[in-house]
Amino acid sequence: MRSFFAINKRNISLYFRDYSAVFFSLLSMIIIIVLMVFFLGDINNGELLDAIKLVPGRGTDSDVKTIEQFSFLWTCAGILTINASTVTHAFFSNMIKDRTGNRLNSLLVMPVKRPVFVLGYISGAWISGVIMSIITFAFTEAIGVVKGMEVLPFEVHVKLLLLIMLNNFVYSAVMFLLASIIKSQSAWSGIGIILGTLSGFLGGIYFPIGSMSSTMQHVVKLFPFIYGTSLFRKVMMAPLENTFFDGMPEVVRTEVDRTMGMDIFINNNQLSEPGKVGILIAVGVVFIIISTIFLTISKKKDR
Repeated sequence: MRSFFAINKRNISLYFRDYSAVFFSLLSMIIIIVLMVFFLGDINNGELLDAIKLVPGRGTDSDVKTIEQFSFLWTCAGILTINASTVTHAFFSNMIKDRTGNRLNSLLVMPVKRPVFVLGYISGAWISGVIMSIITFAFTEAIGVVKGMEVLPFEVHVKLLLLIMLNNFVYSAVMFLLASIIKSQSAWSGIGIILGTLSGFLGGIYFPIGSMSSTMQHVVKLFPFIYGTSLFRKVMMAPLENTFFDGMPEVVRTEVDRTMGMDIFINNNQLSEPGKVGILIAVGVVFIIISTIFLTISKKKDR
């Protein structure tokens, strides 16, 4: 356990001492917020308002304000997913630096079992990711309150914290395996660029999954982004939806949830919330197992 905590402390300290890494961890969040304010919000607001106006007596100024809040929370939920991936990616930049600086070899020859080494790195990324995600959520919720929204209920905060912990576990495991394979800083930076570009699409943040082609919908369901985003949206937006859809036919809420990605369907069967959680846990566990096997069978000269 002493080795586990030593690896943990070292890596967390290295990450938070690198202010540029911390900043770039949050850069995607900043970009998405800017896009939401100037572009995405208006697109989603207009589509939702057009749909609501089909219901007799709806589409009033009150509905317009609620729809703006709806779009804001919808986007913020996606930010939490993307934030987990970008923070853990930035965290493992130090592992790449250790490899290129030949420090990783020294760590790997320590009398530490490979599972302990793997979990030491992953748990450090997980802790850092959870901290940064909580800061991100607090920041976005503060913006919402300034815009006139009410603070989310306590039970929603608890559920979101659990989802933040789960989401960061998944991407900590995924990024560790990638960092174990990648050999250079330039290649790792390239992955960061690809991640920042594609994660918004794969998580259904820039465009709702319902507006994608059937082929693209199948593609995004192959990645964990959409499941984490769906869980965040379902929890974060439940209080607002309960009020907004009150008095409307249930089919309206069902269709909106399906189109906007709160509900995910596999072969026309709705995936349950425990099912989404199970998928994310399975992804994290599988990547931890693969990482442990990879480091165990890798020769020292290949590390």
